[in-house]
Amino acid sequence: MKKLAAGLLTFALMVMLLPAGVVVSFAASGKLSFSDPTASVGDQISVTMKIAADAALGSSDVMLQYDADALEFVSGTNSNGGAGSVRVIGSAEAADQKTFSFTLKFNALKAGTSSITVKSQEVYDADSKAVTLDHIGSSSVKINAADTSSKDASLASLTISPGTLKPAFSADVTEYTAAVPSDVTSITVSAPAKDGGAKVAVSGNDDLQDGENTITCTVTAEDGETTKTYTIMVTKSDDAAASNSETDAGSAETNAGVIGEDGSWTVADTFDDSELPSGFTATEIEYEGRSVKAATDDSGMTLLYMTDDSGNGDFFVYNSETGTLSAYVVVKMAEKTVVVLPPECIPEGTALPDGFAECTIDIGDHTVHGWIWKDSGDSAPEYCVVYGRNENGEEGFYRYDQKEMTLQRYFQDPDAADARSKYLKVAEDYNSLLKDYEIRGMFVIGLFALSILLVIIIIVLLLRKPKAPKNPGRGGYDDDYGDYEGGRKNRKSEPKKAQKTGKSEKAPERRTASRPAARGEELFDEEEEEIKDEILHDFEQMKVFYKKVLEAKGHVLVSIC
Repeated sequence: MKKLAAGLLTFALMVMLLPAGVVVSFAASGKLSFSDPTASVGDQISVTMKIAADAALGSSDVMLQYDADALEFVSGTNSNGGAGSVRVIGSAEAADQKTFSFTLKFNALKAGTSSITVKSQEVYDADSKAVTLDHIGSSSVKINAADTSSKDASLASLTISPGTLKPAFSADVTEYTAAVPSDVTSITVSAPAKDGGAKVAVSGNDDLQDGENTITCTVTAEDGETTKTYTIMVTKSDDAAASNSETDAGSAETNAGVIGEDGSWTVADTFDDSELPSGFTATEIEYEGRSVKAATDDSGMTLLYMTDDSGNGDFFVYNSETGTLSAYVVVKMAEKTVVVLPPECIPEGTALPDGFAECTIDIGDHTVHGWIWKDSGDSAPEYCVVYGRNENGEEGFYRYDQKEMTLQRYFQDPDAADARSKYLKVAEDYNSLLKDYEIRGMFVIGLFALSILLVIIIIVLLLRKPKAPKNPGRGGYDDDYGDYEGGRKNRKSEPKKAQKTGKSEKAPERRTASRPAARGEELFDEEEEEIKDEILHDFEQMKVFYKKVLEAKGHVLVSIC
């Protein structure tokens, strides 16, 4: 019985020592995982978040964080958030559900690798008991740079030599015709692409045969997929000689509009309307005896389209009064537009910027005329002055910052011509005044020091009290000061000492000096009061004097006697 009782007691103790959780149930465990998507800038990406447990789930509450500069939250399953945080809430839809799945959508904003991590989490099973997550992952989102490849497969211009295209070139027109004499065996084709990243392939322009020949210009856009083909049907015959003569004459007229140091730019008869600058409309004008297509704006500015030998085209400012052409250079600032004009457009009588020298400067891809400061030395000028016209048709000088590439109106002081002399005069006056004020300052400081010294002397004199003269008979000082009259002290006569006679004589009583002494102190106090009154009076005079010195700003004549 004893052994049985001991065994039962041991079993009971073991049961009591077991953890309560072991006796009741086991805690559920699980993991939280994410997908790792890849996208490009501008794309919308989907991130999947899953919660899986070994027991039935009841609910979940997960707070996520992300880089708001790289990702923009759009929407998600049972989720809301933004500005770098997203809250995701889950609840079981079935009694035995062991997995939660959520889909979160983001916009990709910046290239690189961005992470979505768990900031906090609470997961519960079907019995509302906390689920232990053995693994908490994160999402690694790879964002590639946006595909900026151009899809433009158009030509900027199209010309042939010899021969003339019909109709006139337009980027949207892909079929043309031309005629050449029978002795022409090859044609030079100039076909630059509108987009610099596009490629152009020309075929059929060599080994021409009598009759019709097909020349093709195939443009492949930068993306490598978009293409456009321009076709030229060339007729080779003797009948083309006459038309060639007309063409040559037309070419001669066109060449009259050649500009540039190398004579590479000529005025084109037409251009594509899609090339029109903002604020301009297409029109027709007479240029050197022929009608050409031009562009004008509300201010009256006229632009002509010109092409070079390679077929590249660009607009130029045309001055009908002078007949000159200049590069169309636009500088944008604060939503305003200023067109840079050549010096020939400056009205007569307009004063040029004083102190500046004319030069050529680069603005963008163009070289224009401007003015820089003459005294800039060897250092590169940080700004220059150009002449231009704003969008309201107003002309004037503008200051162009060559570092920041900004533009602001240039206003010249009407008196700028003698500004330097005025500056020198001001500097001279300032130096003179500075010396004058230094002298006055030293004078005032000297007066102040002298006043302090006088005050110290007066204080020392006040502290000194007159001493009584020694009494030779007593080897000490007499208490009798005598009378004060007119500042002088008259001592009273002392009684004569008794002669030694050998007989005992009664010593005379010592006179008390209480009354004379009291009178002397009274007189001394009166004199002291007079001195104090004089000092106060002097201080008042000094205050008045220094006040006048300050009011006169140091202009004081002092006479010292």
